[in-house]
Amino acid sequence: MADFSRILERRNEHRVLGVMLLLLYAALRADAASPVAAALMTSHLGLFFLWQPIWQRDQKLDRGAAALVILFSAAFIALLGWALVFAWLIMLIGIVAGRSVQTRRERYVYLLTLAFLISELLIECVPRWLEVRTLAPGVVDAVRLGLFAIPCALPFIPAPPGGPRTTFPIDFFRGITVALMTALLGVSSVLMTYELDLDYPKALILGLLALGGFLLTLGWLLRPATGSGLGALWEKSLMNIGTPFEAWIASLAALAGTHEDPQSFVAAAAHELADTPWVAGITVDAGAWQAHHGRETAWPARVEAGGLAVTIYVERQPGATLLVHCRLLVQILGHFYTAKRREAEQAREAHLKAIHETGARLTHDIKNLLQSLKLMTTALEEETDDPAREAERQSLLRRQVPDITRRLQLALDKLQQPAAGTAEDVPLADWWRRLVARYDGRGIRFSADIADDARAVPGECLDSVVENLLDNALQKRLLVPELAIDVLATSASRHFAVQVIDDGAAIAPALAAQLFKQSVTSASGLGIGLFQAARLAALADLRLALAENRDGRVVFELAGG
Repeated sequence: MADFSRILERRNEHRVLGVMLLLLYAALRADAASPVAAALMTSHLGLFFLWQPIWQRDQKLDRGAAALVILFSAAFIALLGWALVFAWLIMLIGIVAGRSVQTRRERYVYLLTLAFLISELLIECVPRWLEVRTLAPGVVDAVRLGLFAIPCALPFIPAPPGGPRTTFPIDFFRGITVALMTALLGVSSVLMTYELDLDYPKALILGLLALGGFLLTLGWLLRPATGSGLGALWEKSLMNIGTPFEAWIASLAALAGTHEDPQSFVAAAAHELADTPWVAGITVDAGAWQAHHGRETAWPARVEAGGLAVTIYVERQPGATLLVHCRLLVQILGHFYTAKRREAEQAREAHLKAIHETGARLTHDIKNLLQSLKLMTTALEEETDDPAREAERQSLLRRQVPDITRRLQLALDKLQQPAAGTAEDVPLADWWRRLVARYDGRGIRFSADIADDARAVPGECLDSVVENLLDNALQKRLLVPELAIDVLATSASRHFAVQVIDDGAAIAPALAAQLFKQSVTSASGLGIGLFQAARLAALADLRLALAENRDGRVVFELAGG
């Protein structure tokens, strides 16, 4: 039993096929009604059931299947004749032609097998069945010798390695087409021998030429060099049943441009599709909401695509082509719906991102405002009877309160409209005077070399970035009380720059490499502020950089062209 199971292994497939064809070859050389042919065909059938591609070969047959095989074999042998052999060869041709192969070696094997079966059918079976004169005896012997070599060569062609052979796929449409064309060729050749009074070989050659010309013409009609033809017309007709495909896409594109909300877009598209002549009504179910247009009929076609469950009610019983058309239309609608949902989601994410970034930028603005308010509060809480000191405090309030009020209003505006553009530009000289006034009395040295007092600069951006730099420097002074802080403003014809300089220790190289690119952790307060400041500067077409970084001179520079 173990030795017999090796026959079912994949590596022996070509050997089984070769012996099966060799037995068929020997049976066809004998008289179909003779006991020798019956014995050979019985062995041939046994090998066929081992080779056949439809049933599992390594499983035990139940009693019903075994009885069916025995009954079929007995009936085949009892009725054996050239007509039955003709039908059997046609069936074998269909199975071999429909066999799907995986390697080039297998393709060669089954092409040789197909040539063997077609030759036996046309040269041996058809003439003897319908009693027509065949080729000359010498030519027939030569052809038989060539056919005998095919099954003898198959066992020597290696099969793919592997375990037990499994059922291989069959393309029944291709197999039936090849089998019917072969049968038509044989029968039409015999018909021409009687109608045109031709010899069978000549009629067979004419039949082959006619069949070849028909296949070439059909292939050209289906796929001509121009790209059009019957195939293109057929495919276009499938897409344009009652609803021109191009018009449907154009309609969806127009609706997508006029409807921002995905729900309203789908509702409008459903209304558009419901106006199609062959559509009685349509129902769209998106889970959270539903839409319905038209009326329901007894012939619904349900299609799911892109998160939509669409039921199209047609006026008559839908066929396979109409169902394909419905599926195609709904799938395109589903793609548009998915794109609209993704677009809405991206808009929400962009809005939330704008709010987040605005809040992160305003955090430092509010912190700087709080520092100014603390200085004002400290000055107000200080008790003094000196009229000069009191006048100085009043002057400080007059300078600081309007500026703080303006900056708080700007912060509120940005919170209410996160995606709004930046504030208007201000003269550089005016911005510099307000900056110096805000930091008066905090131990910071200011110097300026401004050639053009009217030069316009983005004041809001400069306020946020420079105050962040000064706040970091003041935080650094808490660790080093004697730290000197300088602010230098320069302006030329096409360039301006504001530098914040301190004479403290240099920033560590690893930390300096991360500045302006991501949030960092530092005891001196250099965290997310510089990252946000760099992004804000970039939005205003300015450049924030660490111009110098050495012990005794650390320079941050904000420059613009």
